[in-house]
Amino acid sequence: MTFLMLGLRMVLVVWRHSVNFIFWDQWDFYTPLFAHASLWRIFSWQHGPHREGIGLILDKLVLDRTHWSNRAESLLIVAAIVSAATVAVRLKVRLFGKLDYTDLFIPCLFLTLAQIDQLIGVANPSYSAFPELLIMLYCLAWTIGNGPARYSAILVLNFLLLYTGFGFFMGVVTLVLVALDIRRTIRASSRGAALPVTALGLALISFASFFYHYRWMPAISCFVFPDPHPFNYPWFLSLELSLFIGMRRSVVLASVFGAGLTLVIIALLLWHGIRLCRATSWNNLDVTIVALLGFTLLFGLNAAIGRVCLGMPAAGQTSRYMGLLVPAFLAMYLHLLSWRDHTKKAVAVTLFAVIVLPNTLKMHRDPIQENGKRAWKACYLRVEDIDYCNQITGYPPHWDASATHLKEKLDYLKCNRLNLFSSPSGS
Repeated sequence: MTFLMLGLRMVLVVWRHSVNFIFWDQWDFYTPLFAHASLWRIFSWQHGPHREGIGLILDKLVLDRTHWSNRAESLLIVAAIVSAATVAVRLKVRLFGKLDYTDLFIPCLFLTLAQIDQLIGVANPSYSAFPELLIMLYCLAWTIGNGPARYSAILVLNFLLLYTGFGFFMGVVTLVLVALDIRRTIRASSRGAALPVTALGLALISFASFFYHYRWMPAISCFVFPDPHPFNYPWFLSLELSLFIGMRRSVVLASVFGAGLTLVIIALLLWHGIRLCRATSWNNLDVTIVALLGFTLLFGLNAAIGRVCLGMPAAGQTSRYMGLLVPAFLAMYLHLLSWRDHTKKAVAVTLFAVIVLPNTLKMHRDPIQENGKRAWKACYLRVEDIDYCNQITGYPPHWDASATHLKEKLDYLKCNRLNLFSSPSGS
C-alpha cells in the first residue's frame, strides 16, 4: 500500500505539473538524438563532467515512441525510482532475512518528492534515477553466493554505473571493494585470489575506458579549484544532507545538523570499512554500507567542488542532488537494523524515521519554473521568435541559444512534429 500510494502520488505530480517542452540542459544532452547518433555514441555521450549511459539509451526508446514527450520521459524516471525502491526492499531482505514494519521507511525514502527537479524540472534519467536503480542492483549483486556469477554481475553493473551520470563514483568504490576482497581471499584461503584479481583488472579497464575521448567540461562557467574559502566544501555537503530532511529556513541550524550527519556518515564508513579490512569472511552488510556511503560521500564532495562558486549557502540547497543522497540514508537505516539490543534499535529507528520521513512526504514544486516554461512554449507556438519570447516571458529555455543551436533544433522538432509541436495545441 505504501508503494502504491507514493508511486501513484509521484505519477499524478508528473502528470499534472510536467510541461511537454525541452528545457535548459535537455537541449544539450539531447544533441545525439537530434543527430540520429549510434547507440554507442548516445551511451557514451558526455554532458558536463559525466556521461549519459544507459539512461539516455532508454530515454531515446521512450521518446521515439511518444513524439519526444517530456511527460513520458518523466514517467520513465518514476519507473526507475520505483524499481530502485523495490530492489532496495529485496536487498534488505537478503541482508536480514525478513521484512519488518519499519521497512515502510524504504519506499518513503526513495519515492520522496524532495527530488522534484529531476521529475518535472530539468528531467534527465541519467542524472540520478537510473544511477539509484543501478546502485541498488550493484549492492544486491555483492550478495550473490556463487563467485563467478557475483563478479560477472558486479562488473556489468559497474560498467553501466561508470557511464551513467554520477554513478561514475561507484567505479572508484568498486576498485576499493575488490582490492579488499583480494586481501581477504589471500588471508582466508590458500587457493589464491585469481577470481578477484581478474575482476580488479577488468574493473580497471572499465574505469580507464571512461576517459577515452573524455573532455574536461565543468558543468558551470564559474568553476574554480581550489575555492578561496575551502571551508565551503564541507559546508556545502552539510547543507545537501540537511536539505534532504527539510532543513532550509535556518542556515545555521541546517549547517549544524548537516555537519552532524556528515560526521555520522564518515564514522559509519570507517566502522564498516575497518570491519571489512579485518574480516576473513565476507560480510554482505559491511560491503553494502561501505558501497552506499562511499558513493554518497564521493558524489557529495564532487558536487561541492563543482558548485560552491555559485554562492553559498544557496548552492548547497538544491533539489537536483537529493536522489543521489538516498543511498547514504538507506545505509544509515541498515546500520541501525544491525543493532543487537532490540529496545535501543527500536528507539533509534523510530527517531531516525521521525527526522527523515516528514520531508520525503511533502510536496516540493517550483511554480515559477513551471509557469515560465508554459509561457515560453505558448509564445513560441504563436510567433516562433526566440528573442521575442525570451523578452516577453523573461524565462529563456537555454542560457545560450546560439551555442546549443536552439533555432535549428526547434525547426527540427517542428518539421517532425515532435515535443511542443506534437499536437495542434502543443500539449
